[in-house]
Amino acid sequence: MSTSLRFVVACVALSACASGPQIAPEQRLADLAAATHTPVGSPDDAAANSLVVQGVVDHDTLMRMARHEVEEAIGRGETCSRHPRCGTNGFNDDDWFYSVGTQREGYAGAVPILIVGFDREGRVTRVWNLRMHD
Repeated sequence: MSTSLRFVVACVALSACASGPQIAPEQRLADLAAATHTPVGSPDDAAANSLVVQGVVDHDTLMRMARHEVEEAIGRGETCSRHPRCGTNGFNDDDWFYSVGTQREGYAGAVPILIVGFDREGRVTRVWNLRMHD
């Protein structure tokens, strides 16, 4: 193996290691579904849920999924007509939003929000999230 080929192989291997462990899309969705029901009692809890949402968004995990597939994977969201963030971010009234976590008694802080937008065929075309982490 030539020196330049060894260098390329080493760079590819290092890049794979540097990106951290690969998480299967199904696992990302399972983690998100669990996070939507996780009690949030501190900013650290909210940040942990926010990182789960960010992983789903960054990896386009929901993109092109059908509405029924999203519902099976993470549950049915609330209709966007019930949340002001939907309209301010250009989502339609029949798109879905998720509060990712439930506020524990005594916690007045925010929880992450995920908004899922569907096209006319009912496929996810875009997502938006309110981050709670740095």
